[in-house]
Amino acid sequence: MRILLILLIIAVPNAFSQDSPAAKNDSAAAAFKFEAMKQALGGDYQPPAPITDNYQPPDFGKIAIRMAAGLGVILVLLYVLYILAKKVRKVESPGMGDSQSVIQLLDSKFLGSGRNIFLIKAGLERVIVVGATQEGMRTLSEIHGEEARYILEAYNSRPVTAVQFSATVDHLLRRFKREGGG
Repeated sequence: MRILLILLIIAVPNAFSQDSPAAKNDSAAAAFKFEAMKQALGGDYQPPAPITDNYQPPDFGKIAIRMAAGLGVILVLLYVLYILAKKVRKVESPGMGDSQSVIQLLDSKFLGSGRNIFLIKAGLERVIVVGATQEGMRTLSEIHGEEARYILEAYNSRPVTAVQFSATVDHLLRRFKREGGG
């Protein structure tokens, strides 16, 4: 095994050397083709200088400055579009947390397939429960008095959790069934 390995180490470099017969044949063929091309184009033909002689490495400083300027222009355009969109829309988010508003969306719940339920504060002591479907909206219940104050206190005192909203909706649905609504 060692003898075979030693023979490979000696034979492989000689197979690719310039002095091998295959390399001499390739060089001779290339020289013959060059001479034939020289005669066809005329005796004073000189090949053009290699392109690598004129190569100038890129100036990375200038490239970085151009990229930063382009990024700056894009960011300024995005900011201008943001300002214009705000001015065109002029829409405030629904009265979440705005206790001074006469009408305020307290909470909403998605019930599936285009159905939602909304809890809306109307005035100081009135809560309206609205159901919305793809066909339209319908008032499910109006709550006045002590029960409305209790709901408004719950929503004004701390952030509303999903459990709290579900409990409120369950309570209202039970009340709606008691009153003969369904």
